[in-house]
Amino acid sequence: MFKYPLSSLVTVLLTWAAVAIPSVFDASRLDVSLIEYVLHSLVIVFTLLVINESTRYGYTFRYCLLTFLFLSIAYLMFLVPFSIILIYSVMYCSILAFYAPTRLCYAYIFVSNGLFLLAHALYWQTGWQWASVGMFMAFHFFALVMTQRMISERSAKEELALSNAKLEATQNLLRNAAAQSERLRLARDLHDEVGHALTSLIINLDIARRTCTPEQQTQLQACYKQAKQALATTRTIVSDKRNDSDFDLVQSLTQLCERTPRVAVHLEVDSEVAQVQLDTAQCLLKCVQEAITNTLKHAPTATDMNITLYRKSAHLALCIKDNGILKETVVLGNGLKGMQERVTQLKGQLDIDTSKQGLTLTIRVPYE
Repeated sequence: MFKYPLSSLVTVLLTWAAVAIPSVFDASRLDVSLIEYVLHSLVIVFTLLVINESTRYGYTFRYCLLTFLFLSIAYLMFLVPFSIILIYSVMYCSILAFYAPTRLCYAYIFVSNGLFLLAHALYWQTGWQWASVGMFMAFHFFALVMTQRMISERSAKEELALSNAKLEATQNLLRNAAAQSERLRLARDLHDEVGHALTSLIINLDIARRTCTPEQQTQLQACYKQAKQALATTRTIVSDKRNDSDFDLVQSLTQLCERTPRVAVHLEVDSEVAQVQLDTAQCLLKCVQEAITNTLKHAPTATDMNITLYRKSAHLALCIKDNGILKETVVLGNGLKGMQERVTQLKGQLDIDTSKQGLTLTIRVPYE
């Protein structure tokens, strides 16, 4: 239920301790109200719940936690007469960068520091704390910029890793397509050239064995049979080369799943699924690539993805499901529209299910 990177957990706990302990146990404060203890406790609880990477609760609940966390920090400004309380606000700003647009983060910096300024000038009667506010605003901006840079770098690394995985899978597809093209060329050459030459040889041998002397009859008859056998073997090879147009989809999917960044992709293939036609394999591979891209881009909380490939009567079914949290209603963008167009070209069907946690895509295409 709770999942935290060790570095994030340690940073949050140390930051909270650096603010809560000096505030509560400061020697100059004779009385510390119970509500202050409660608010410090709520700050750490809300913070840990917000940064929890578990997918048990969605964005609506997280936004509520962020709201309560902000109210707790704001209330503490009227209970603790020290500027150290703004360290909570710096931590909050770093967390907010993961959930809110940049403009809202900058607006929060001015609002929180403005609230602190007013609290000390009007409530605590300590004057306008311009120096403290200026210093902590710089801390806020620094935390925000560094967090946004970290997010951008992480996204860039994920995009690069995924692009490499897609490239390798596509290269495998192209190698198979090139090999198939070469097989077809070879089959045509065998049929047009070798087949024609053997047919001519068989006709000539047939004439020769009918007009030869009895002494030559046995040898020409054997040559005639060998020529016919060679023609039959050539035709079999040509048919095999033409029919050998299947593609090892499982190998490409396995390679793509193993190299996908951040999200653990689990691939399950039915034993009844053998080789797949090249056009079908290309469609399904592109759909899986697009699904992984969408998960990494639109579901930052997703940690697992399950891909199941199985045969159902005369159809090949591909089910793709992640455990991410949907921020909003799914809209058919260019990616999903492209998937739907590819599947429709093969007379298949694409179903999108958002009723459960995460997004589930089910693709069905004809399979012989």
